[in-house]
Amino acid sequence: MTARTVLRFVAHRIKRHPNSEATASARCLHGECEWEARPSTDVGHVDDQCMEHTGRNKDHATFARRFEDVALVERLEGST
Repeated sequence: MTARTVLRFVAHRIKRHPNSEATASARCLHGECEWEARPSTDVGHVDDQCMEHTGRNKDHATFARRFEDVALVERLEGST
């Protein structure tokens, strides 16, 4: 007897979970600086915090930004 695998295409989509919000955060990449922006659902607010940090620390102009949300994968109707 031989083992067989049957593959079938099932359409899905991925989107942000309806009960969650995306969160942005950032941290300074200058040397050993440990500054981090307060996480926020408003990306503009995180960007403002980064600009304020650069304003107080001239050479601190590079940041790692992170965006996080909760995702939900759904099977599309009619997919078999």
